[in-house]
This record gives sequence, structure tokens and C-alpha cells, in this order.
Amino acid sequence: MKKILFIALGALLATSSCTSEVNEEGFIDKANTISFNAYPNKSRAVSGDVTSDNMKGDNFGVVGYTHNDNKIYLYTGSYAAVEQTWDGDSWEYKNMSDLRFWPKDKMDFYAYFPYTDNATFAATNTSSDVVMTIPSVDCTHDIIFAYKGEQEKITRVPLTFHHAFAKIKGLQIEMPANGMLYKSGCQIEVKEVEFINTSTSGTINVDKDGVASYTVASPNITLSKDLSSSLVTVNKTANQGTLINNGTDAKGYFFATNNDAVNYVKGTIKTMWDGKKSSLSGSTISGKGLVCLKLTCKVWNGTSHYYVG
Repeated sequence: MKKILFIALGALLATSSCTSEVNEEGFIDKANTISFNAYPNKSRAVSGDVTSDNMKGDNFGVVGYTHNDNKIYLYTGSYAAVEQTWDGDSWEYKNMSDLRFWPKDKMDFYAYFPYTDNATFAATNTSSDVVMTIPSVDCTHDIIFAYKGEQEKITRVPLTFHHAFAKIKGLQIEMPANGMLYKSGCQIEVKEVEFINTSTSGTINVDKDGVASYTVASPNITLSKDLSSSLVTVNKTANQGTLINNGTDAKGYFFATNNDAVNYVKGTIKTMWDGKKSSLSGSTISGKGLVCLKLTCKVWNGTSHYYVG
């Protein structure tokens, strides 16, 4: 066992100048190691989101920069993140050779989850340019990121993670309980639902201040769901149908569309169409870049008469 301890000691000394943090028996003084606590800033209470509990079933990556000279300090080769894993009681280094001790300077930290999304980092964080890049993401799963700046030495750095995507909790269609549509005895069959001018793939870019923005992939892929194999139908009998339910199919993630940073995310700067033709100024919804819900459906009486085909 002692032989193994001294082999580990050699690896630690090779990666850190703070040799006084490892005693002569080869044990690490954890009071001086850079360690972390991690949790999402809030739960959106929808199935599929990363929470403090299910986050522990995977790993996150973190990189640290010395605050005064802005040089990368906590990282692995090629400016990659250091992997942190939950050991049942706390977040610890997956590879002990990556461990670092606190320098005299304050630190700036950038982190992301899950680790498998392979973020890359800049050598310095001296400007508002991109510091952390999470490339080639799509909206099939929740991605969270964190920033903690000017952190002084502390037992465990608290990393508060933010959701990188916006999310629709659900989308339903209902048959009104009265009126001409109801009295006609018709039914509505929805074949596809699409959110025009949204984006679901590209790259997440996090700047020096921890604010995320997007580079949208080309061609742009919008949030949509094909219902052709399982039409959603509403009528007098079944007067309500679910088009998107994130409790079961997790189809509601997409790039945020806000103009300014909200919860550390700056969106794609797109606006919702107000439904007025005058807002289009002779153009189309797509041409104006407005966000709009589009349903591919038919409204008919169940035999031969189509109101909308």
C-alpha cells in the first residue's frame, strides 16, 4: 500500500508546485485542495431536467483560471476540463493526477454537465470573448453550466449550474365545449407540430462573465414533433389531446430566444409573432424571423367534409 501511495505522490508533485500540501506519508491535505459542491440553480419540476439528485449519476467538468493574471490553472491536457465524480458523499476528482491546490491568487471557475459533452476552453479568460465552448449540442437532453468568479480559498467552491436551454412543459389541444365548431360535430386530427424559427442544435458559448449564447447550426433545425404514426385527435367525446408532454417524450428543449441575458443565458434574439398580418409587412413568418406555432392538421366531420385540409 505504501508503494502505491508514493507513486501517487510523485504524480501530484509533478502537477503542482505546492508540495507542502502532501505530507511525508503521502497523504493529501484536503484543506488546501480545490474542491467543489455542485447543484442546479432551480428545478423546473419537469421530467428530463438535471436536478441535484440525478446529477450525481454522472460527472461534470470544471476548469479554473487565476483571477489576477487570467491564466488557466485547473485543467487537463489541451485545455480540457477536469472531471469530477460523486463518490456517494461528495464531489471528488475522478483522476487524482488532475488534483490542484489553491494558489495565492483568487480563482475563476467554469463548469458544465454532463462531462460527455466535451467542452473546450481558452488558454486565458482576459476578455468577454468565448472562454468555454460546448460544441455540437442538440436539445435531446438537458445541459447545464456554471461560473464562479473571484473565488477566494474555500473548503468547497459552490458551483451553481444554470440550464442552457429553454423548455416547454407541455402542449395540448382542446375542443371547445360550445360554439359552432362543437355543434358541427367535427373533429381535429393533428399530424405534426412545429415551432417555426426556433433552434435545437448548434454550439453553446460561455464568455468571461459566465453568460452563455449560441451559434446556431446550419441548416437550422426547429423544435418539432411528427405525429403521423400516432395522430392526436380531439372531438366531442375526446375533447383534449396532448401534442408535447415532457413527462414522457422530452421533446420540449430548444435554444432560448430572449434578447438580453436571463439566468446567465442570452438567446437567439427572436420574437414571438403576435398573430397579426400587419406585423409581417408583406413578408412571411419565416422571412421575418418570428417564432410561431404551426400545426399540420385537418378539421373534418369524420366522413367526407373537410373544413381545413
